[in-house]
Amino acid sequence: MKKILLVLVAFLATVSVSAQNEGWQKSFAPVANADDLAGVHTAVAGDGSVYTSSTYNQAFTVGDITVADPEGLTSSCILKFDKDGNAKWVVTLAGKCKIYAMTADADGTLYVAGSSSDEKVIATGTDGKHYEIVNPTKEEWGDIVVAGQSAFLIKISAGGVVENLTTIEPAGPEGTYIGEAFIRPNKLVYDNGILYVSCFYQGSVSTLGWEGRYVTYLDFDTFETCYVGDIIGAGLFYVSASDLSGQKGLANVYATTDADLLDDGLQCGPDAFDFVVYGGVPRVAFIGWGNVTLNSTNAGPQSFQFEMKENSNNEHALVLAAVNAPSNAIIFHAAPHDKISTSYNLVDATIAGDNCILGGTFYGNFPLDNTVTKEVNSSFVASIKMSDCSVNWAKANDEESQATCMIVTGEEIHASTDKATYVFKTANGELKSEQTMNQSFNDADCYNDKYVSTIYTNGTNVVVFSPKMNPSGIEAIKAAAKTGAAKIYNMNGVELSAPQKGLNIIKTAEGTKKMMK
Repeated sequence: MKKILLVLVAFLATVSVSAQNEGWQKSFAPVANADDLAGVHTAVAGDGSVYTSSTYNQAFTVGDITVADPEGLTSSCILKFDKDGNAKWVVTLAGKCKIYAMTADADGTLYVAGSSSDEKVIATGTDGKHYEIVNPTKEEWGDIVVAGQSAFLIKISAGGVVENLTTIEPAGPEGTYIGEAFIRPNKLVYDNGILYVSCFYQGSVSTLGWEGRYVTYLDFDTFETCYVGDIIGAGLFYVSASDLSGQKGLANVYATTDADLLDDGLQCGPDAFDFVVYGGVPRVAFIGWGNVTLNSTNAGPQSFQFEMKENSNNEHALVLAAVNAPSNAIIFHAAPHDKISTSYNLVDATIAGDNCILGGTFYGNFPLDNTVTKEVNSSFVASIKMSDCSVNWAKANDEESQATCMIVTGEEIHASTDKATYVFKTANGELKSEQTMNQSFNDADCYNDKYVSTIYTNGTNVVVFSPKMNPSGIEAIKAAAKTGAAKIYNMNGVELSAPQKGLNIIKTAEGTKKMMK
């Protein structure tokens, strides 16, 4: 454990060339068995407060906060630490559920997304009030069982009060259905009063206008279609951040047709899905294979047919598209390969100036640079110009690796894998350092290039670390402001001669906007 912690400190020291000190670190053991530890995520507020989520199935204590035993259920909880690492409060979600994403706004309001597999989950905030997350149920062989895994969104105040809660329910088709409908969120973005949510799903989601895709066969006794499974899809929707109301689907990716079991139909779909919001318009990124469709609520469907050869030699292509113009999608093609067990993912997509920084894992031919081919799973980081989706630079790992998370701080990109953490220059992708480690980071987050939090698991322990930052990116903006190469505005848009107390908007000569305290 000591070696791991030393490596962790060494990694975080590279997050900024001008870190003020080592910051703080907390560790707690919320589960009795390491196999039960999941849903580990972090989010950072504008004042440096850190939010941490995890499953738990036993009583545990962090600082002055004690979390009670959930009576045998593997439940979820969210802890808040202030910028100095003091535990402030806990919000519990009692019942079988898992948190998949969190984000916080500048004021410290926290947004949480997860999925419930229980008939009922009880969320309790610091005011003691209870809120129910209820799953749809059905009767099966005389028993009442959960019919699907609903997604939930929770808005929590900086003081730990549950302000709003809403659920999104999936459903299977009518008739004979042997499958599992679910919605599994994977990312949240708060932008201008709107909360954007991406997810994977099986079945249909009527409130978002998404139809399901299924594995089917014809029952020769009844001559009716039977549904024996689902084909996974992915999508993006939004709600009002003020009260989590107004669920509306924006775009979804799914298999173009159902798959007939007797005809050995294709169970294709998106292998990975992520998004960014740029200029107020969401842009999606996904890795797809076979025959898939990207459907936009406002602009209609766009079909894609990726190359498929004999013996399961399939192309896995990377697609970038604005949700309001799917017909203008940019496709990065790759050569087909026959390795079925490949783990494609997109761990994050982040806007840096006028570029999108994209991180993930691929196998075989690298879609962003067809001169590169890997015979092992390889992590990658790339910078893509938002105006035309051209590739500024793309780096593929020479070592077998799985991407786990990525953060962009100032002028640097920190890409974590299951083997190491790599620091790149944002401008040109130059590798600045490589820090080998024994522990993969589950999640990381930063706010305003200033406060950073990383989180990982070690056996039954959850470890969260937050250095106190003074990043090089902010220093560069301050220097530019002094020489007249950047303009400074207050929150009302009034130009200032120098930064003032509170939040300042810095606009560089290149047009990049940043916020600075």
